[in-house]
Amino acid sequence: MALTGTGSGVAQTPLPDMSAPSVQDASGPKVVLLSLEDALRIGSGESETVWVAEAGVMRAVGSEIVSRSGLFPQVSGTASYIRTLRSQFSGLFSSGGGSGSGSEVQDLPFGRTNQYSLGLTLSQFIFDGGQTVARLRASRARRRSTEISVDAARAETLLDVTSAYFDALLTERLVTIAEASLGQQEEILRQTTVAFQVGDKSEFEQLQARVSRDNQLPLVLQNRSRRQEAYLRLKQLLNVPLADEVHLTTTLEELPARFATPSELAADARAPVRQAEEEVNANESLLTGARAERWPSISFNSRYNPVAYPANGLPEFGDFREDWTVTLNLSIPIFTGGRITGDQLVARGNLSEARARLKQTREAAELDVRTSQLDLADAEALLRSNESTVEQARRGYEIAQIRFREGISSQIELQNSRLLFEQAEVNRAQALRNVQVARARLALIRDLPLGQFTAQSTGAGTTPGGSTQTTQPNQTTGAPSAGAGGTTVPGQPGPGGSFQ
Repeated sequence: MALTGTGSGVAQTPLPDMSAPSVQDASGPKVVLLSLEDALRIGSGESETVWVAEAGVMRAVGSEIVSRSGLFPQVSGTASYIRTLRSQFSGLFSSGGGSGSGSEVQDLPFGRTNQYSLGLTLSQFIFDGGQTVARLRASRARRRSTEISVDAARAETLLDVTSAYFDALLTERLVTIAEASLGQQEEILRQTTVAFQVGDKSEFEQLQARVSRDNQLPLVLQNRSRRQEAYLRLKQLLNVPLADEVHLTTTLEELPARFATPSELAADARAPVRQAEEEVNANESLLTGARAERWPSISFNSRYNPVAYPANGLPEFGDFREDWTVTLNLSIPIFTGGRITGDQLVARGNLSEARARLKQTREAAELDVRTSQLDLADAEALLRSNESTVEQARRGYEIAQIRFREGISSQIELQNSRLLFEQAEVNRAQALRNVQVARARLALIRDLPLGQFTAQSTGAGTTPGGSTQTTQPNQTTGAPSAGAGGTTVPGQPGPGGSFQ
């Protein structure tokens, strides 16, 4: 079946943006009706990964503000009160032998009981060779890099949610296939039992039908368990309570509108490449700052410090004496023991590394785009092949059923036809899932990190006819496996090479 249509909406009253559409079940847990668009909307707002990236932006903005503050004057104020309990100057001017008058002696600050001091300090750098500006440019580049990280985290979350959503749909389809196969096995057992009772079938054929039916039961249970795991993973990504029941309203065949068109595929537009470019810009600025350490630095300082020495109580306005200084500082690095040279070597090394990583990232981005395009092409080709295979296998199984009922074929022939039909349906369902996720990856690839996802992988399972049937088990983001890790699905050999 071809991919047609777009994601269907949920026929429910619209709720706030970051809540899942749901209806309250009288028995307790809620029933959540969830389309793919709902899941993507909720996931982008409830992702802890996005929150962590946004916290990084907050830190980067703070670092940029700190770096920019060096361009502005720094002003601070102080106020202090000193109470002298005992002083070395006590009684020194009490005798009348001094040359000055009494009022003049009283004006001296020595040994005063009360001292009030106010202070206002201003400092401003005038020239530092460009060190402050270089640090500011580096901070801005790293702030832009963290903003790209937020977009990357959001795109990665959307891809994870899309993958988890279609994984859940795939496990739902596998459960349907396994349950349908069990129903067919029940019907074969019934027909064989009736034929055995009237003498048309042997006891061996009846036992064979019963064993085939019983072997199908574990597959149904395994697929149901895998379905539950896939739904739990989806709930965890969306912060939906695990006790709630989720009903998915988008089908496996529907093509989401937002993923219909690939994003910009140029390597320089990829988020990792843009981040690497910003890192190069930051290290170029830091190297400029390291070179500027050899230049003299000039700064201006001013200190205004009125003081008062009242004999008793609080001072009055006229009691304050002004103390105001202005300083112009010139600092020249003459000998630093190699510190400046070392700083420059560190900055050059960091810049060389950043440039190499940029080249490496650009090459990896080009490869990643080509690989993603090939993954989508392979998935679409497999889907087209599986479409015709399913129809042929269905027709073959229908003929085998008629031949079995008419007594002109054996049960082994019917079992082989059924296994081929089940395998074709499983492969088709997996191909649908792979196509959907590969389309989503290409639509989000501009902002995705490198190497975070593989659209599909291939594995081989032997069919009853002895040929090799290609399947797509084990997606890297936790897609349900088909015949991997010791788990058997319909149409693939179980332990010891026998079919379940």
